[in-house]
Amino acid sequence: MKSVSRNQIVGVRSSSDFLNKFDELCGRLGYNRSEVIRYCLKRFLNEHWNNPENFQKVRKDMF
Repeated sequence: MKSVSRNQIVGVRSSSDFLNKFDELCGRLGYNRSEVIRYCLKRFLNEHWNNPENFQKVRKDMF
């Protein structure tokens, strides 16, 4: 039996201010929310996945 590849929905809560800025960013880039967030996450993973020092830096930046 073949495995089925399907789209998954990922949701996050955010403030109206964040959404307004994010929508403005998407508009300026000319891409929709999904495309922009996929790009950002892919870029983040590519830059940080195999670098423990980068993960530590991000951890400190977040909290």
